[in-house]
Parts: sequence; C-alpha cells; structure tokens
Amino acid sequence: MRLIVFREAEELAATAAALVRERVGAKPDLAMAVPAGRTPRRMYALLRKLQATAPVDFSRLRVFSVDELCPPAPAGGYFWQQVCHEFLDWAGVPLVRCHPLRIDTVDLEEMCQAYEKVIVEAGGLDLVMLGLGPNAHLASNEPGAPFDSVTRPVPLLPETVQYIRTDQVNLTLAGGAVADRAVTLGLSTIAAAREVVVLVSGRGKRAALRRLVDGPASPEIPASVLRNHPRCTILADRDAYP
Repeated sequence: MRLIVFREAEELAATAAALVRERVGAKPDLAMAVPAGRTPRRMYALLRKLQATAPVDFSRLRVFSVDELCPPAPAGGYFWQQVCHEFLDWAGVPLVRCHPLRIDTVDLEEMCQAYEKVIVEAGGLDLVMLGLGPNAHLASNEPGAPFDSVTRPVPLLPETVQYIRTDQVNLTLAGGAVADRAVTLGLSTIAAAREVVVLVSGRGKRAALRRLVDGPASPEIPASVLRNHPRCTILADRDAYP
C-alpha cells in the first residue's frame, strides 16, 4: 500500500484524473469500478476539462458501480446518477458497457449474486477507485464488515446516512431521498481487483486515514483490508494527512 500526500485537493484530483486517463490509454477496455461522492467530483470535472483539449477514447471502457443506496433512492440510482451526470454522460461509454447496481429489482440478494458473476465474466476488475468514509468504511462496507464479504445488501450506520445527507449536490440530483440500506461491492471483491486507488480529502477524513495507515488490519477498520494489497495507492491531501 502506497500513500501519496498532496498540498491541495486540486493536486490530488489532477493526479487521479491523469491516472484514469493513463490506465484507459494503456487498456481501452479497462474494467473499472467508479465512485460517487464529494472527493471524486473534482476528478470528474478535470477529466471533462482535459477531454476537451486532449481527448481519450472511453468508448470501450467497462464501468461498474462501487455501491448504491436502496430505495427510496431513485430507480436510476442515487450514486449512479452522480457518476452519469459528472462522467458517463460526456465520456461516450455505451450503455451496454455500463453496469450499475440495479436497486429497482425485487430480490436484491439475487441481483448482487448476479453482479459478482458479471465481474467474473469481465475477467475481474482492473481498477477500483474509492473514497474513504469518515469511520474508515470502504464503499458501503461499515465497521465490522468481514474481509471475505462479497457484493451484498448492507445496513448503513446513522452516522453514514447523516454524512451522505451533507452532500447537497447529490441530494438535489436524487430529490433528497437517502436510505439506511445500500448494496455494495464486498471487501473481498474490492481486494481482488488488480489495482485499487483510494481518494482521501479534507479534515473530516483525518482519523479514518490515520486508522487505515497506522491501525491494525481489522474488520473494525474496513479499509485496512487493503493494507497488503499488491497494488493499492492512497491519494490524500494535506488536510486529510497533515
């Protein structure tokens, strides 16, 4: 696990955007799981800006969800709406190559099992990009999540629900609906990816990042599943890791 600390959030976002462009350039049919939230927002904006002057062909990219809120989130997804609005709508990735977690299904357990099969059929995930939760959750794997967990429905802690509610941009996109349940890639699913990149920005993430870097590898620190990953990079700004 490698930690790189930047002076500003913009430098973090620029490095993350450059990494995505480089990986897609090297493997146009990259299988990538993409995050929503505040920290990735700057990265998506820079990707769009760079696309106007130095375009990359995203048309063969295979895009997967990291996690998604359960209903009453919109049928199109709470987090997926952000990914579409800030990335997919302009990147030109065909719908057939996009794989959202479908929360508009009757049986979420069955949907999650099928999702794992889609990942296997894709040859596994080449790159998973994630944020880090304030309590060190990874995707929607809350403290206590087993390291061998796979894609599944999960309950969210009240503190996580409240944190999601503070993202006014996504609240507006989704009409204000925030559930206390989600479906998420499991910790073992994430750890099986060939490369994992974690974006960490802001003072609110300091305790979580310290626990990830310096604490024990334990299910109580879900992100610590990445401690021994062969190709994991944490990109943090100085507010998150002074």
